[in-house]
Amino acid sequence: MPEPLKIVLFDGEELAEETFRLAFQQLRHVQIVDQTSSWDELRESLKGEIDVAAVNLGDKKGQGLSIVQRIAETTPTCSILGVGRWTDPESIIAAMRAGCSQFVTWPIDATDLSSAMERIRTTRVAEVKTSKLICVVGSAGGSGTTTVACNLAMELVHTTNRRCALVDLNLEFGDVCTVLDCSPNYSIADVCGQGAEIDRAVMTKALYNLPCNVSILARPGELERAYDVTPEGVEGALRTLSTMFSYVVVDMPRTLDALNAAAVKNADYTLIVTQLGVPFIRNATRMFDGLIRTGMAQDRVQIVLNRCNADNDRITPEEVAAHFGQPIFAMIPNDYKRVQSALDLGHPIVADAPSSPARLAIEQLAKKLTSEADPGEAEKAASSGLLSRLWKRPAKAPS
Repeated sequence: MPEPLKIVLFDGEELAEETFRLAFQQLRHVQIVDQTSSWDELRESLKGEIDVAAVNLGDKKGQGLSIVQRIAETTPTCSILGVGRWTDPESIIAAMRAGCSQFVTWPIDATDLSSAMERIRTTRVAEVKTSKLICVVGSAGGSGTTTVACNLAMELVHTTNRRCALVDLNLEFGDVCTVLDCSPNYSIADVCGQGAEIDRAVMTKALYNLPCNVSILARPGELERAYDVTPEGVEGALRTLSTMFSYVVVDMPRTLDALNAAAVKNADYTLIVTQLGVPFIRNATRMFDGLIRTGMAQDRVQIVLNRCNADNDRITPEEVAAHFGQPIFAMIPNDYKRVQSALDLGHPIVADAPSSPARLAIEQLAKKLTSEADPGEAEKAASSGLLSRLWKRPAKAPS
């Protein structure tokens, strides 16, 4: 049985004191320590071991938000639940900015309140001490990058029984929510705007939690909101997520702009998803070399071959390994019908086709990424065959 959350109630309006208290009395594993309408009394209560402060925000952006800000400043370890009469996203975001980690509307719905309190309970666990950031980028359109990223997040949870965040950084045309059939209320634009202060409370509200322990930070719903996201915001968001999740997977667009640079800057691995075709390998080479020029260690930039064993493959994995001078990190077989069926239904492959060769290969990729051992020194091999004739990379300068 979980320890009860100790909660103090603040109702500055004193309009429905008993009704306000009753909603919390009906919760399981919650202990009401005090109820007050005075800041001085609330401040004294917060000196004790209080887990949650529930604040009646009222129907105006006045005293309620001021109280929330005071709680956040004086007792940063206390989670804050806002209760307000607002329903518009802008007002709810304002409450989050003030310091609310959760928000429910008045009159209080018992199910909404219970869910909010459980989310607070979840976030009050100790911070994650070690986290891995894994960026996934495609070499060309149709590489299967989003499919790999989404299913990789699922398999990381399945393999380790730890939580994983999945970030859709393809801000204009990202498909993470389509692949997993969900419609989040908030997006990365809500937390990564110019001058935004990103913390665990704000991030918790913005994430969409799937039942499988994968939490999604979605791309904006409106195209124009993509321009609200800043490189500083992306870096701050990933830094905050690393304190909340053991694994963070980022589905990236095929660019090396400032936003993507902010993402890969601290990545443990950047996976370039490509296929066995000349156009794919050409672009994978450009991406690979570009990442190395940004200062990334070569053993942190890895090649993932997707849809292998197709009938029209003219290039072999061995040629690709020789071309990049290091082993192929993972090879995912072509299993078009079952993978496409899962995509059409908005399901992870493991849900619809657990024995799919593609799903099993992604599971092995997850196990490889969760290993504490480094990939090791890249094998040095001379390019040969069809690939070397079609795309010759510049020779490396002698060390």
